[in-house]
Amino acid sequence: MRIGIFSDVHGNLEALKVVLKALEKEKVDRSYCVGDLVGYGPNPNQCVKKVMQFSDGVVAGNHDRAATGLTPTTNFNEYARMAIKWTRKVLNENAMNILNRLPVVLREGKITLVHATPDEPEAWHYIFTYTDAHRSFGALKTPLCFVGHSHAPVAFVRNEEGEIFTQDPTEIKLEEGKMYIINMGSVGQPRDGDPRACYGVLDTDESRFRLKRLAYSVEVVQEKMWKENLPSYLIDRLSAGQ
Repeated sequence: MRIGIFSDVHGNLEALKVVLKALEKEKVDRSYCVGDLVGYGPNPNQCVKKVMQFSDGVVAGNHDRAATGLTPTTNFNEYARMAIKWTRKVLNENAMNILNRLPVVLREGKITLVHATPDEPEAWHYIFTYTDAHRSFGALKTPLCFVGHSHAPVAFVRNEEGEIFTQDPTEIKLEEGKMYIINMGSVGQPRDGDPRACYGVLDTDESRFRLKRLAYSVEVVQEKMWKENLPSYLIDRLSAGQ
């Protein structure tokens, strides 16, 4: 089986369309989104609709919950708060209802899908350090977990001795006895210095995961954001992938 995974669309319709088209060409059997369909970008309603039409499962991210009022924006920076305030104004009733119903965790066979961390999924922690990864691995009930949230792709691996190390997620051969937490990066707002959209394909027959990057029309998204008077900081960072 071939499974497509992506995360952190953030209302970026141009990036999303490129990724979904690629996943269609990949002929994936199933597809999952690990959260943050909205926030930052100029097309939240269209992105919610497309993600839900394409995906077999979607989990809520902190921006999705914030847009519906289920999560406070206390820990958001000022630009994120401004974008969420705008998003709340433009979200239609159908999109709002969809975001309200999204679960924070999904388990599909040997795979866990969660936006932030499997140990405290609604606390919206990040997995940056080995200590963070250790807590998350301790909460996992499956050998493989896909997350987003940080917008920077990376894989944490725990071997049978309990040792944890990081790995480039561009191509991973999944080994029996090891556990994996793979951060999918971001479709709509990468922050690893590469402005291209991220998506991944898991091949369960080959026990192999591949993370891929695609260019999209950044300038078109930026122009839309300018027209909506979204913060210039959020607009400029798209070009740099930061």
